[in-house]
Amino acid sequence: MPTAYTDVDRLLLERWNDTRGLLEAYEELQDRIHNVIGDVGERLTEWALPHGYVLETDAKTPAYTLYRSSWLSRRRDTPLVYLEVSNFAPIGYRRVKEKHPDLWLYTENLQNLRMKEPERVQFSRGLRAQLGEATAAEWRHEESNDADYPLGKQLRDISDADRVLLVADPDKLFTFATDALNSAFSLSDAVEKSLVAAKSKE
Repeated sequence: MPTAYTDVDRLLLERWNDTRGLLEAYEELQDRIHNVIGDVGERLTEWALPHGYVLETDAKTPAYTLYRSSWLSRRRDTPLVYLEVSNFAPIGYRRVKEKHPDLWLYTENLQNLRMKEPERVQFSRGLRAQLGEATAAEWRHEESNDADYPLGKQLRDISDADRVLLVADPDKLFTFATDALNSAFSLSDAVEKSLVAAKSKE
């Protein structure tokens, strides 16, 4: 069966050079967004240190990962547990497909303590008990997984249009990230206590 062009196809064909130029500009803009996310990550690293946290930036995902140095494994430079705010760039940037940003606590690296899935599930249950019912309920998500990412939330009040504004203004992105990560600090003391018990078995 012969291929049929759609009306949109024909419009793009008629404006081929303009379309190609727009695509090239789009790719260059993604590179600049990547750099802005990295620049904000450097500011966040300085912000996190006085609070007692280490922050790492992945501008491609994009994500800001936060953890205390005491959450590192004794044998590796990898955090056993970490907080992460991600998907704060608009859909279409790099790997972003989610409708809203995410804020999660990840525990999959507890495997480095030779903790198998049932033990990680038990760790997560103990962590929720440490947090208390009210706080744990705030961080309950239908897609959570007790072995790997037991607590989290999707930041549904941030739309895709909002995310365009975030990456367009480094100060707004910095404020968004600090607000999100500050809210996650409420988990830290319970994580610390749960990790002390787990690391004693390392």
